[in-house]
Amino acid sequence: MQKLTFVIGANAAGKTYFIEHHLANEKAVALNIYDYQQKVYDEHGNKEMITFEEQFRCLKKANEKHLHDIINELKQGNDVIAEQTFFKAKRRIAYIDEIRKEMDVKIEVYVMHPSNERWIENSKKREDIENIEVYENQKKQMEFPNPAEGFDAIFEVVDDEIIFRMDDIKPEIVKQARQELTEEDTRIRREDKREHKHRQLIESMNTRPFWHYCEVCGKKEFITAKEALDAGWDYPPHFGGFGLLGPRNCGNCSLKDTLFWKVHTELPLPIVINEQLTPEEKIIWQRIKAEPESLLEK
Repeated sequence: MQKLTFVIGANAAGKTYFIEHHLANEKAVALNIYDYQQKVYDEHGNKEMITFEEQFRCLKKANEKHLHDIINELKQGNDVIAEQTFFKAKRRIAYIDEIRKEMDVKIEVYVMHPSNERWIENSKKREDIENIEVYENQKKQMEFPNPAEGFDAIFEVVDDEIIFRMDDIKPEIVKQARQELTEEDTRIRREDKREHKHRQLIESMNTRPFWHYCEVCGKKEFITAKEALDAGWDYPPHFGGFGLLGPRNCGNCSLKDTLFWKVHTELPLPIVINEQLTPEEKIIWQRIKAEPESLLEK
């Protein structure tokens, strides 16, 4: 029977060091979730501008790839050491449920709980020194593993001490975790459906007529993007993108009279749009933010 060993805990908790010094004699394939996360972030690009939802999806994708490779290595007859954060029971159960479906395997977990002093020491070594409150917050987020989750052995690592810890079985943990996973999947499917409809709408804007509003002279025309381009309009999708601040003016009006020009050339930094715009400019900005839907109704 193959063995899967999870080593989990907060950043700078000493997971990698523990694997290298305490599990080095085990003939196992080591799979670090950090490597998967970095690869997914690199594929996504523009890491500095990533939204919370995009970050969540990147981490979810990294977990899926990590889990896939764990199962693949186990099927090839290899033992696996998997490094993860795994603060939440639902994240661990999502892994274990899929693994148990595929094979019978011994699963154990080491939970890294270093003292504050050890964590600070580790942070200095990583040249990633953070406020101790960061670590305290991460420790509070950690839901300590329970045997009900499917672990055959659970160990707590406090600095250099390894403590065998199998708490009383709590089935309610598993029930709650699976309910949270179901609700999460439902939310993701709903969001994916909404995004798909939005992409279809954006694509349709290339051919369907929609309202074009000149923010300078107030002219309105219900025309296609091609007709607007031929008439000299500065308007998405040919100029800029829907929902993004850019010029919205007809062929007879100047770019220098648009909100786009004002924001980029006149307003002091940092720009707080809602506080620095006139009532008329706020209407323009709200319409731009609500595009393309705001261009389909009169």
